[in-house]
Amino acid sequence: MIKRLPASLAFVGAAALLLAGCGTGSGSNAAPEEITFDDQTAAKISFSWWGNEDRAARFEEVVALFNEQYPNVEVVRNFNAWGDYWTARNTEAAGKSLPDVVMMDAGYLGEYASKGLLADLSPYRDSLLPLDGVNDQVLGSGTVDDELVGVPLGTNAWSMMYNKDILDSFGIDYPTDDMTWDEFNDFVLEVNAAGASSEPRIYGAEDYTGGLPNFIYHLMQDGNPVFEENGAPAFDENDVIEYLDSAADLRDDGDFYPVERSVALSPSGGFLAGETAIWFNFSTTVLQGMTDAGTENIGMVQPPLEKGQDEHVLAPKPSMLLSVAKNSDQQQAAAAFVNFLTTSPEVATIFGTSLGTPPTEAGRDAIDQTAADTVNLDYLASIDDELTASYPILPAGYGTIEAKWGELHEQLRYGDLTTKQFAQELFSEISLVLGS
Repeated sequence: MIKRLPASLAFVGAAALLLAGCGTGSGSNAAPEEITFDDQTAAKISFSWWGNEDRAARFEEVVALFNEQYPNVEVVRNFNAWGDYWTARNTEAAGKSLPDVVMMDAGYLGEYASKGLLADLSPYRDSLLPLDGVNDQVLGSGTVDDELVGVPLGTNAWSMMYNKDILDSFGIDYPTDDMTWDEFNDFVLEVNAAGASSEPRIYGAEDYTGGLPNFIYHLMQDGNPVFEENGAPAFDENDVIEYLDSAADLRDDGDFYPVERSVALSPSGGFLAGETAIWFNFSTTVLQGMTDAGTENIGMVQPPLEKGQDEHVLAPKPSMLLSVAKNSDQQQAAAAFVNFLTTSPEVATIFGTSLGTPPTEAGRDAIDQTAADTVNLDYLASIDDELTASYPILPAGYGTIEAKWGELHEQLRYGDLTTKQFAQELFSEISLVLGS
């Protein structure tokens, strides 16, 4: 289990200032010694999530099913679009008045937990929250300082997707699970050569060092921690430089998808435009890949292996989590609701993989699979034995750090920065964000 401190994808500025005054949380909301809630207990709990009208309609169905099991529990529901959702939660956090059940993002979990805003659900594991079928690696991504403060509602894993239509048209073999990065670089050059006369020109891939998640995967592959327990990076400037330099030959020779085209297509990119064969992303984004690229003929394998390795180190990343507010006076009912949402096959039937891949086998088996679901679920089944770690809890301001990585990488690709300057500026940003 990987334990870290604060987390946030975009949790800076005014939002961070709001949470700064929240303190550690206390009062009458500690988990009771005696479980008094059962299927006949009357309770009223509030539940907030981000999403749209379609998601809200599905939650209406889910709550109706929950009330068949717990007929005396009223679930007061509220949802917002992503940005408005966190504005509302931050305001509630400042007043210690969060909803009883809160949909939580991996990038906010550590931040809220470190401020004492989320209840430790561990005391309910033997009763109201057994979470049958959810493995320890999945639960590790919701655990901060040995407290279960978030239960993953859906998961996915880092992957390498490939457009079969492109590769079939060129007669090029598909990438495989045991491919090394050196072999992958050769593969990129092979696709480039085959696609040189296409209109538009087809490339093997965009620069795979362009995103922070792939660097995190690289660190995990080498068995290295990503962040220290105080939220500081467990890597240094030399690690960043070495990683960026690993793709320097292809970058300097113009063998990656052109940066000018990447910028013009932002935020979609070459794969979604049908102009590159490879896309590194989390597995549930395969639906977006199929939709935007206009083909269901997409495959998925694990990212390449580091030199000298013959096994992957992968972690299930929560697509979203469910937390119970520390300020809730209905934590027992809330815990029962979280268990139902997470483990009920009926919930999985209603949502499919739109909340991420269900964390239980029963949930996955209950899905009426689309083409994207099949590719995603088959991939996750194929890597089950290699999901050996928990995804790291991300530091406060992670979103700002990730955005800075992307900004610096664009400058690197234009030739305006060296890899050393990239690393220096990145760590300046990290120091600013983390206050170190």
